[in-house]
Amino acid sequence: MRFQDKVVIVTGAASGIGQAIARSFGREGAAVYILDRLEKEGRDAAEMIRSQGGSAIAMRVDALDPEQVKSTVDKIATGAGRIDILVNNIGSTEVIPFLESDESVWQHSINLNLLVPLRFCRAVLPHMVEQRRGTVVSISSGSGRQAVPLAVAYSAAKAGVIAMSRSLASAMAPHNIRLNCVLPGTVATTEFQRAYDADPSHIDNLLKQVTLGRPGKPEEIAAAVMFLASDESSYMTGQAISCDGGRVML
Repeated sequence: MRFQDKVVIVTGAASGIGQAIARSFGREGAAVYILDRLEKEGRDAAEMIRSQGGSAIAMRVDALDPEQVKSTVDKIATGAGRIDILVNNIGSTEVIPFLESDESVWQHSINLNLLVPLRFCRAVLPHMVEQRRGTVVSISSGSGRQAVPLAVAYSAAKAGVIAMSRSLASAMAPHNIRLNCVLPGTVATTEFQRAYDADPSHIDNLLKQVTLGRPGKPEEIAAAVMFLASDESSYMTGQAISCDGGRVML
């Protein structure tokens, strides 16, 4: 197993892409910590992993609270003895014309999609520096590279995640710590369904731009994360890998 006995934190892992990532690590032998504000759903996800023979613990965390993030991460590091991998998965998309948005929309999107991954990196990286190794994979978005007129603040925040990962990859390289990003496109999750229900034409237009002609599966995004978290990608850092069915080709 690629991740036997590795200590892995996956944020926002109670559902969707995050849950698929957590399940994948569980199948590969990792000790998975599911951090999410959805307490029951997090416990259910952890139980699912354990029922399949994996190791998982769910912990409720309000990612918008810096002190709660730090105390939770420190508790994991103390209890498990180390943190090998962090997957920054928390995020949410707004679908709103820019001229109908306001400061509250922008602040919420930037806080959730950019400041939260920064916050978790700030909490986790000191432990990785101390142990002289570690890997961080952050979920950005194709929206960080491609224009999305109905998600302006989200696109700006996800572009920031790419820049954050590249800058930290440079800063952390002397400590044997790698940071990379996965950029999903349109993925068939509960949030995808909510976005479709709110504005079908917006989603239909996005899917028309996908070369493979379909939304992705959460498990397909998880596979890209697993690669970047594994020793198979040991010579890769500061990279932003698209996993979007060919929507963005750079």
